[in-house]
Amino acid sequence: MAKVGRKQRGGIRAGGVPRHSGGTIGSPLTLGILGIAAVAGLILYGPAFDGRFVFDDTVLPFYQPSADASLSTWTGGVRPVLMFSYWLNRMLGNSLLGYHAVNLLIHILNTALVLLVIWRLLGWCNWDPAKRKWGSIAGAALFLIHPLQTEAVCYVAGRSESLSTLFVLLAYTLFLYRRKEAISWLEASAVMALFGIAVATKENAVCLAGLLVLTDVFWPQPFSISGLRKNWRLYALMLPGAVVATAVVLRMLTHATSAGFSVPEFRWYEYLFTEARAIFVYIRLAVLPIGLSVDHDFKTSHTILEHGSIFWTLLMASLVVAAIRLRRQYPLACFGLLLYLIALSPTSSIVPIADPLVERRMYLPLVGLVLIALDLTRRMNFSSPAVWGTAAALFLALGASCYARSQQWEYPDRLLTEAALQSKHNARPYLNLTSVLVHENRCAAAIPHLERAERLFPRDYRVQLAWGWALECLKDREGALRRLLRAAELNPCSQVYEEVGLLYGEMGRFSEAGRALQIAVALDPTSHSAREALALWQKTVDTLGRPEGSAAPAAQMQ
Repeated sequence: MAKVGRKQRGGIRAGGVPRHSGGTIGSPLTLGILGIAAVAGLILYGPAFDGRFVFDDTVLPFYQPSADASLSTWTGGVRPVLMFSYWLNRMLGNSLLGYHAVNLLIHILNTALVLLVIWRLLGWCNWDPAKRKWGSIAGAALFLIHPLQTEAVCYVAGRSESLSTLFVLLAYTLFLYRRKEAISWLEASAVMALFGIAVATKENAVCLAGLLVLTDVFWPQPFSISGLRKNWRLYALMLPGAVVATAVVLRMLTHATSAGFSVPEFRWYEYLFTEARAIFVYIRLAVLPIGLSVDHDFKTSHTILEHGSIFWTLLMASLVVAAIRLRRQYPLACFGLLLYLIALSPTSSIVPIADPLVERRMYLPLVGLVLIALDLTRRMNFSSPAVWGTAAALFLALGASCYARSQQWEYPDRLLTEAALQSKHNARPYLNLTSVLVHENRCAAAIPHLERAERLFPRDYRVQLAWGWALECLKDREGALRRLLRAAELNPCSQVYEEVGLLYGEMGRFSEAGRALQIAVALDPTSHSAREALALWQKTVDTLGRPEGSAAPAAQMQ
């Protein structure tokens, strides 16, 4: 038997890549697992297929009157790759079933890629073949069936997370399975092309840059720069793109209203303090998926002391230090923790986003927590009936929870009712719930929720806006107008004045309708719906030839 040198023990060659890094899990087994994942995914996420377009789905291009516009119009704004995928759905029939089917297909493909990623990482950690196989399958299964994934899969607009993750994982898998230790120019170019597609799908895919650097720094010997030196071609291509991307993103964040430094809800440091807590809430939801919500009632930490933010900040810093110090004893867990934080960093750092806690943001970071869970099982006896029984019970519980959550997506009013009943600091669930109930013509059912919302949020314009929708649906237009005008007093924004203008049009008060719509456009010249409503008003004026102060039939404004 050949002698093993000291520097080869533990599965790592001096200056090389870890032992077991070659090869894949095997094509037949991978295809078999992919087939099982497809069946399991269809069973677990199938209930949501009978739902409908909800929440942000209704502001996407396929739901708009301009849905028949050219492909260049669809992809001319932000996230062109994502919009291209929706455009393809529309070209293939524009059925809700088709949108859900594509979401599920993306999730299944991501599960297969997660399987390959875990297989390679377990090889680098020198797991024996049997544990490596079952560990990879178990990790991919966790990714497939975890209830936290339902928002990214069951929610059509959640495709932004899963599709961007698909291209991130494709790029990362190509990087992990390169032919030689030093990446070639062709491979580096392919990784960067997939990287660019991922960012063009959703901006948080920029985390791939950190993941690539972390991988090269962490393997084969944490923390060594030998991997960075060998893969200099990749980073030479990445650097110019990173500079350009940073400039574009910063420019976008300067003017965006829902994400960036202009978000009214947070200052950058307040968001940082808030996200220090959110990071651990995500972990709790991953470990114990109870209390899931489409709109979490999550308080803002305006200072580092508020809501114990300093404790969670120190705990996070301590975990990072521990991951660095214990990187050799527990390489997979330490790598997984750092991967988790890097994957969350675009949405949980200093760049404010209007929603501080959103479950679908855990779609990719969940992989890091899966790696930690696998490291905790490494010393278990995989041939023990107790281990298999415990694993079976765990997966059955997660699968049942995933299925139940998918069923709720079939009836979005249930999701929003649950969120509203839990919410004491966030008025938005009441707005969304009212919108759904009005859409279903169940307007009276919204009144008790709005009464509760008004007691909790007496000066929140969104509550008054929701009251306006409900009362208008109940044919109480004067009452609806009073509520909308009250909303305009509380927050004179474009959305409110657009609603006021449309209601005036229904009431035949055409002059007031025009003035309100002009204000709406002046407040937000980029609002497509406000400009369309004003254009329709002007077209009606020209068509009817009426004096500006005269009334027009309400139907003309619809």
